[in-house]
Amino acid sequence: MFTKTLPIIFTYTKLFSQLEAVIFLVALFLLVYCYTPAVKSTWRDCSSNGWYQTLYSAWLGESSLWRAFWPFFILVNIIIYYIDYRAMTETYTIASWKTVHGMLLLPIVWWTRSVWVCSQNTRFKLLSSVARTLTLCLLLEFILRFYISTLMPQTFFDCRLLTLEYGDCI
Repeated sequence: MFTKTLPIIFTYTKLFSQLEAVIFLVALFLLVYCYTPAVKSTWRDCSSNGWYQTLYSAWLGESSLWRAFWPFFILVNIIIYYIDYRAMTETYTIASWKTVHGMLLLPIVWWTRSVWVCSQNTRFKLLSSVARTLTLCLLLEFILRFYISTLMPQTFFDCRLLTLEYGDCI
């Protein structure tokens, strides 16, 4: 997350500075930490059978936080790096890049809710606060990606090669 978007924002715009970004992210973490409920000391992890039951128990808040957080966090970052790689090597158009982001939107909603309701199912409040903050950071990442692809596509895409999609680069 933020490996492509923040350097573009810092280099090509005056939207916010690096110091403002750090202050905002620290303030976001502190706010999330203050509103994160205490962890359940009596909660015990029971493993579920199959993918469907794992996803369902995460949706209901009956799964451990690491089961709700880590698999999807790793998967979504792999997908983001892959589509950025394809965009940088001029094998994805702006429309294809936006389509993949659109396809990730519903799973991100599921993931955000699952992490939020499973955040009590861990040993330390700090871990649940970090997980909640990272879900919010992913949503901020998607907002920055939309901003870049809409208002500054030439910073991310090589618009000279996009003959069919050239209208997106203007």
